[in-house]
Amino acid sequence: MTEQTPASAPTSAPTPDAPSATAPVVGPLTVREISADEAVDTLLELGGSFLQTPAWGRAKQGWRRTHLGWFDAGGARVGAGLVLSRTIPRLSRSYAYLPEGPGLPWDVVAGDPSRWLDPLVAWAKGRKAFALRLGYPVVSRVWDREPVKKQVVDNGLLSFKDLPASVDNPTARTLEAWLDRNGWLPLGADGVAVGQPRLLCIVDLRGRTEAELLKGMNQQWRRNVKKAEKAGVQVRAVGPEGLDTFHDLYVESAQRDNFLPRPKAYFDAMARAFDSEGAGTSGREPRVSARFYEAHVDGDVLASALMIRFGRTFSYLYGGSTERNRDARASNALQWQAMRDAAAAGCDAYDFRGFNTSLGATSPLTGLLLFKLGAGADVVEMVGERELVISRFWHFAFARAMAARIAINKRRKATRASADSADV
Repeated sequence: MTEQTPASAPTSAPTPDAPSATAPVVGPLTVREISADEAVDTLLELGGSFLQTPAWGRAKQGWRRTHLGWFDAGGARVGAGLVLSRTIPRLSRSYAYLPEGPGLPWDVVAGDPSRWLDPLVAWAKGRKAFALRLGYPVVSRVWDREPVKKQVVDNGLLSFKDLPASVDNPTARTLEAWLDRNGWLPLGADGVAVGQPRLLCIVDLRGRTEAELLKGMNQQWRRNVKKAEKAGVQVRAVGPEGLDTFHDLYVESAQRDNFLPRPKAYFDAMARAFDSEGAGTSGREPRVSARFYEAHVDGDVLASALMIRFGRTFSYLYGGSTERNRDARASNALQWQAMRDAAAAGCDAYDFRGFNTSLGATSPLTGLLLFKLGAGADVVEMVGERELVISRFWHFAFARAMAARIAINKRRKATRASADSADV
């Protein structure tokens, strides 16, 4: 495995006019609202997630979005975060959520978390939030792909607790101990997050040539890349106009693998939110962008995937493929081209995003995990999502409402006819 910096995911390069991540932080910290552009500047400087960008906030319809900045006593902006808030109907109480955020210098934060998080909690209380949820974007552990693959193939993957990690980050241990002592409750069980995934599959691109990336793949992956080339598979990147084709293939995959697909409107909102990021830039490349990658043979699209690039991370979010012409290995060709594009753009990481645990040999999702590992990805565990309950009464009411919503979604999945996507 290529050596990986354990304290955080691969970070982006410094941006001109953005605050310096290495500058000393002076005195007490305050939190206040900032503009969307200021937030992006800081996130790029500190290597923040695309889930903290204005585009992601626009994509999450039904949530109110607020961009916050952390400022030291000298007035320097030293952090930024996107707060998504959902209000209980007809009441002023709200649930506040920072997915994979905020963007902070986490090595510094771990030394004195209260200094950094208490101003955020005070801000949330001032807005009558009954709970605050953060997706702490700090790498906790890393597992090499080979032992993970062996565990999956031999016994199924039920837990990572007994699987030795190649990286165990002391910064994460310090932060987790503080969170446990101060009432920040973990969400989800061993690796299972209820929001954003805690376990990610990431290919480290840093300093690696295309030949080295290919060598990092398993033999089956390299063979499939060659098959795709011989079959004449071509890969292109398109904008929102690729939505219909993408969603058709995504729904076909959902029916084949028995999962409930998201509606087309969800992806339409996401594609347009990220596409609008580039509007009015006079030809300048947008700092965050979403594209549909399509793998086709003579115009017949066999696989499609939604990709997002922010800073030095290139992320694969959703994908779908057809049973037609499976021997062309279009999905392999698509991912390989996206990986090459990410490397050529100077990205540090190709993020396959998360996966479910408790994978048995018969689970369709086991194949998806092996697909990602075969591409050269290692498993990276984040500190993940934690929740601070501010008002137990309103949190209980909200939790009951969310439980009812989850039950409805489960019933929908159980009653969905596999050959009929009309209810999607």
